[in-house]
Amino acid sequence: MPRPKGSKNKNKKQKLDSAANYRSALAEKTALKEELEQKVSASLAQISELKAQLKKDRLALKSAEKAIGKLEGKLAEAEARASLEAQRADLDSAVQGLLSQGVSMDEILHKLNG
Repeated sequence: MPRPKGSKNKNKKQKLDSAANYRSALAEKTALKEELEQKVSASLAQISELKAQLKKDRLALKSAEKAIGKLEGKLAEAEARASLEAQRADLDSAVQGLLSQGVSMDEILHKLNG
């Protein structure tokens, strides 16, 4: 006995014989189309809102990064000034110590330069 041709798992489509069946199928497909169009337009609106929010967030991030850069620069400058002041204080105390020991100013300058 020969095998039957074609798949037995085919979708059985509803036969549309009368105009009423065509109208109902058309109404179903039109309703589905309208529903999908509404979903697409809602999604596009959400995307537009998210793009606007992203733009605002990126702008805020950029200004925050600028502020951080300025503060880091000021911090480095303040630390350098504090280090310089500490060195200056150490140098002054060393010079005062040497002067109190009776070392002349010329000898102190010679020790500092050499």
